[in-house]
Amino acid sequence: MTFRLHDTLSGGLVDLPERKAGETSIYLCGPTVYGLIHVGNARPAIMFDVLTRHLRKQGKSVVFVRNFTDVDDKIIDVALQNGEEPRDVAERFIQAYREDTAALGCLPPTFEPRVSETMPEIVAIIEKLIAKGYAYERAGDVYYATEKFEGYGKLSKRKRADLRAGERVAVDERKDDPLDFALWKAAKPHEPKGARWASPWGEGRPGWHIECSAMSEKILGPGFDLHCGGLDLIFPHHENEIAQSEGATGEMLAHAWMHNGFIEFDLGSADFGPLAGAVATLREEEADFFKLSKSDPKKLAELRARDVATLSEADRARIQVLDLKVKYAHWFQLRRLLSRVAAGAVRLWMLDTHYRAPLGFEVQAATVDAAGDDALAQVRFPRLEAAERRLEYFYETRGRLLDKGADAEKAEKSPAMDKLRRAFDEALDNDLNTAQAMATFTEAFAEANRLADTMKKATPEAHALLAVIDHMCSIFGVAEGSPAAYFESAKTRLAKVRGIDPARIDSLVAARVAARGEKNFARADELRAELTGLGIEVRDGGQGSTWRFIPGK
Repeated sequence: MTFRLHDTLSGGLVDLPERKAGETSIYLCGPTVYGLIHVGNARPAIMFDVLTRHLRKQGKSVVFVRNFTDVDDKIIDVALQNGEEPRDVAERFIQAYREDTAALGCLPPTFEPRVSETMPEIVAIIEKLIAKGYAYERAGDVYYATEKFEGYGKLSKRKRADLRAGERVAVDERKDDPLDFALWKAAKPHEPKGARWASPWGEGRPGWHIECSAMSEKILGPGFDLHCGGLDLIFPHHENEIAQSEGATGEMLAHAWMHNGFIEFDLGSADFGPLAGAVATLREEEADFFKLSKSDPKKLAELRARDVATLSEADRARIQVLDLKVKYAHWFQLRRLLSRVAAGAVRLWMLDTHYRAPLGFEVQAATVDAAGDDALAQVRFPRLEAAERRLEYFYETRGRLLDKGADAEKAEKSPAMDKLRRAFDEALDNDLNTAQAMATFTEAFAEANRLADTMKKATPEAHALLAVIDHMCSIFGVAEGSPAAYFESAKTRLAKVRGIDPARIDSLVAARVAARGEKNFARADELRAELTGLGIEVRDGGQGSTWRFIPGK
């Protein structure tokens, strides 16, 4: 079956483009490296990692490019605040991003271009655009003249007449038109030397949009197969990329586009009192207001700074929602979240929803101290904790097959197992439908448990099933490693979260084993109850008694 995707440009399902048969070229907009990433930044990293894994399993040669925007106003601001060089700020957060995405099971891209290493190509494209009449200079700044590009708005389906100045478009009197955007920005006196480069228009740095045009063309050339990113990038970023690249080369920038949906703040059981109706209306009419955003504190401060008498009911609803988002914002940071839940659970949680659909991030807590970790164990993430319990189930089930001697290398052809594998692959071929594929994934593990319950040692069916499970795990990027290693790492993390010394648990478990050996079952039951109260599950088996933390307890 051919991989088909929902193409943002055409608005319909299309076959995966192949500029060259058997090869796929993909460009994903990566992070602007001025801080640690949040959960929303992790979604495209995970979803398009699964896409790459799936296509490679089909035998395709995939060139996967994900950039680092290491030249940006926000990086300069952090550098000035900290007394650092901009390149040092960028390097620190590039390494942090690599660590965080690796923790999530994301494979390294084929190429990771940086803006700072692409300046000659950026300048060359701008020169082409000026020569062709698509751009103009104003006192060291260079702007793209959007009215010159006939197809402007074709990706976002927006018409120039409907675009308002100031709506995700910078208002600047130096522009010929409010919709024009910066290709090159003249350096400002306060900006450090590490944030400026020489150009035909004087020292400065590139605008955000031109950077991706240059990096994608440098590595993939014009007309590459697939451009990916978040919904929030469709306009203006991707729209402007198209205008720049196609204006300069006369060829399509990319033949198809995939955009993942937002991760939104889930209101859960929050009580909004008299404003409940206004919040519901806001949810219906401005869904993107609920997406996780680093700009929430600024939005909240701006609303609070206004005269209360001028606030509409909708504005008051916005304040209540933003209050909650900002209160829990520190948990949106991925690195902090991974101190509380397993990275594999975050990945599993995301895969359970189609990549284009919104995904709710739910936090529950009575009190949270944003400045420290003393309230760490009080914070709850119901959906992520449910995903963590499922992750344990998947690891445990694989472990049961392995313990019975199942070996994927010994797998022989099996029509039943081939059917499972085909159903999984076909779901992913249908616009990367991980939610549908997850149903087959779960079915395979249920069958594995059935086999483990009934067989004394691995059968040919068990070998074949393990091969299918390994195939699925390798594409989803979950439950791939050693079950024993996973459970040991979970012990270490959860012991820290709950402030429990594992040695104490070992001692209680040993005392229970001794009590059972002495047939003092009343004492053994007391110890089991004490362990359960600590959120510990004791498991008795042929190899003795072992224990695990219960996720979410």
